[in-house]
Parts: sequence; C-alpha cells; structure tokens
Amino acid sequence: MAERVMWKELTAEGLRAKAAADAIVILPVGSMEQHGPHLPVGVDTILTEGVCRAAAEQAAGDVPVVVAPTVWCGMAEHHMAFGGTFTFDIPTYRAVLLAFLRSIERHGFSRVLIINGHGGNTAALNAFLPDFARETRLRVFAAGYFDLPRTDIAPLLEDQKGVQHACEVETSLMMVVAP
Repeated sequence: MAERVMWKELTAEGLRAKAAADAIVILPVGSMEQHGPHLPVGVDTILTEGVCRAAAEQAAGDVPVVVAPTVWCGMAEHHMAFGGTFTFDIPTYRAVLLAFLRSIERHGFSRVLIINGHGGNTAALNAFLPDFARETRLRVFAAGYFDLPRTDIAPLLEDQKGVQHACEVETSLMMVVAP
C-alpha cells in the first residue's frame, strides 16, 4: 500500500510523525471560477490538488512529504461577472494563507511549498512571500504547477503556445485527474 500523503487522510499521530521527519508540506492554492461551458468551476482547485497529490505520492519514497488541505478560493475578481465564482480581496487572501501557514508551523513543520493553480493568485503570492518569511519561522516557497513543465508541455500543444484559462491543457488534465 502506498504511503498516505494527504493531510486530510492522516491521523494526528501520523502528522506528528511527518513533522518529526521534517516533511515538506505542499500547500495547494486554487480558485473557484468559471472555466467556459465545458469545464466545472472547480478546475483550478481540482487540478492543483491532483497535481500535488501525484507529485507527493511519487516523491514519498525519497522525501517525507504531506499535502495540506487545499485553499480553494483565491483572487478571482476578474471572473465575478461570470457564474459560480468566489473571490477574496487581497487582505482576506493574505490572512487566510497566513492562518494556514501558522497552523502548519504550530504542528511542527518547517518547510512549505505553495503550489498555485490559478494565474490570478500569482502576483499576490509573490508579494506575500517576504511577509510570510518575516511573520513565521517557516521556509516558504511558491510555484505554479503550470509554470514548472512549460518546456515539456510546449511540443504537445496543438492550438496554443502555453497554459491558458480553460485551455486544451486544463481540459486534458481534467480528463486525467477528474474524468
């Protein structure tokens, strides 16, 4: 049986063991917003958590890792005119992320990798990182799952040059992660 990597699937004792092993906490952050007529509003959250789970399961044999509960709401004001969107304002988004990080820290973890799945979150995350370093003792890094494999994805694309909103990449990934 594969090692459990999802925070929500572990016991308190299991999480203490992960912290004692200096596990890296992966914190998925997504969004809840429209994705055209063909995709559900939870695409960014579903894909980010799915990518984080798959990466953690692959790494678990070599590196202690745990995937924190997904922050499913992000910066999506630009989608509010469309159906199904939730959004935070900047102070609320910062406060929610800081609360997650402080909870992670209080449970004995020291390393956090925030994996972003929504382009609208990127600028805020980049602005918050220095604050998070000052306001916690955590080592916090952030990346977008869609940024990491750009060179690998490019040759596979038929109708676009990169990952875009409700695009062939997001649609294809949804067919794998949540068919």
